[in-house]
Amino acid sequence: MKLNKLTERNYKSIVDRGLISPTTNYKAFLDKFDEELKELKEAVDYIRTCKKNLYSNFEHVKEELADVILVGLNLAHHYGINIEEELIKKIEINEQRAENNTDSGDAKNDN
Repeated sequence: MKLNKLTERNYKSIVDRGLISPTTNYKAFLDKFDEELKELKEAVDYIRTCKKNLYSNFEHVKEELADVILVGLNLAHHYGINIEEELIKKIEINEQRAENNTDSGDAKNDN
């Protein structure tokens, strides 16, 4: 299934649950990003601090990462952004940077 189809499917499920409406604004999406990023960080921190079986606890990290990505996809769909096209453009920019070696190597600049 293509990314835009997955995005449409998820967006519909969130609208059907009443969590997104035509009046939902960007701030609501940013607040949801904050919430989901916090949950992802907590899931990663749990694994790091408990030092239990990484693989048995990693399922929660994967779920939280998917939540973060889905919020981004919902934001894109809500505002009519073709996220597949935008991702391709961004990957091409990153590839060009790699070819030109213009990246500082700092992970924070990997966007």
